[in-house]
Amino acid sequence: MSTPSARRLVMDILRRTLDNNQDLQAAVDDVLSASSATPQDKGLATELAYGYLRMRGRIDFLLSQLLKNPVQTSPIMKRILGVAIYELLFLSRIPDYATLDWAVTLVRERLDQTMGKVANGVLRSLLRLGLAVRFEDYYQTKTAGHDQFLSAWYSCPKWLVRMWLNSYGKERTQAFLQATLGAPPLGVRINRGHARAEELRNNLQPLKLDSSNWGFAVTQWPEFLQQAVSEGAATRQSLAAQKIMDFLGVDHWPSPVLDACAGRGGKTYLVAERGKSVWASDVNVFRLRQLKAEGARLGFDIPAFRAQGQGPYPLLQMPRTVFLDVPCSGLGVISRRPDIKWKRTAADCAGLVALQGEILRAAADILTSGGCLAYVTCTLNPEENEKQIERFTRDHPSFSCLRQSTSDPSEGLGEFFYGAVLRKS
Repeated sequence: MSTPSARRLVMDILRRTLDNNQDLQAAVDDVLSASSATPQDKGLATELAYGYLRMRGRIDFLLSQLLKNPVQTSPIMKRILGVAIYELLFLSRIPDYATLDWAVTLVRERLDQTMGKVANGVLRSLLRLGLAVRFEDYYQTKTAGHDQFLSAWYSCPKWLVRMWLNSYGKERTQAFLQATLGAPPLGVRINRGHARAEELRNNLQPLKLDSSNWGFAVTQWPEFLQQAVSEGAATRQSLAAQKIMDFLGVDHWPSPVLDACAGRGGKTYLVAERGKSVWASDVNVFRLRQLKAEGARLGFDIPAFRAQGQGPYPLLQMPRTVFLDVPCSGLGVISRRPDIKWKRTAADCAGLVALQGEILRAAADILTSGGCLAYVTCTLNPEENEKQIERFTRDHPSFSCLRQSTSDPSEGLGEFFYGAVLRKS
């Protein structure tokens, strides 16, 4: 049976990520590393944090039905009730009475006795609804309009549902929404230059859900994979991310390649492992340190320097390819980072569109004739993707788009990337 310790941990995680805007995984890591809780409680806290944030929209809709005055209800109360409702609906291994006990106790402790009684009443009212709230028919009858139903059932903000409906249509939108409700498969990239590369590829075959040449989506992360990562023979990386890079034809990019938004180096070293000469830059010094550490693990020593994505770049020689894994709204990786959908706004997206445009223009200025420009996002927003490239090629007629694509939901990888590759005449 579960213990109250896990719920205190999850409340701290949610406070950090929702109130203090910390990334979810960083909040989980910080809270759990500072805790002396049992591994079981830490595991449950992680499951509750991710699960609640995935299903928060549906849970909030239920709370709007169950609370007498949801607008004036304390945010603390709603958060405690929300985690409890997640348990009741999605974690069958925890008895209902245990969930009610910790939730009511925590509400009494953080608010008062009267609110504890209200919490008890709300959760018992939910239980009386029975199986109905587990099926979409309930939400269809309680909502007005298709977008409101999709928002409630698929636990996604209405502004985002409407944007996707307008951009992708009903069928594709529902496929994207469905993907946000589950965790994506684990991804791994084999370092093809490592002595154990072929052995590792053979060992992964029985575990694979999907694969590319040197990338895999796997059902589990066995000890031999952990060992391979520590030895530099493999890297954790989404297979969907690897596939968009394959689509963009990394093997055919002319060298040297400037990765101008390198971050921690996930895609930087994918390019290096393909035999390309790579330089890396990023505006964040901490990320550059992580990039260099990643290079040491994998056996690469690439030049790395601090620069904004929109330049200027302190270069003595011009690159033949500029790779831009640009800052974006992240709406394609909600399955991995469910906090994103509760933090992003339409205004955020507009600001990122402007920044991406600046970064593209800076890249255009340093490429000579025959140069290649590769552009990648992890978002589902045409303004940041197709329309961004349309605007750029219209304003820079010397560039032509050779190919572009968005990850397809039918692949079943749960994450979506957009990529385009352009050439300068």
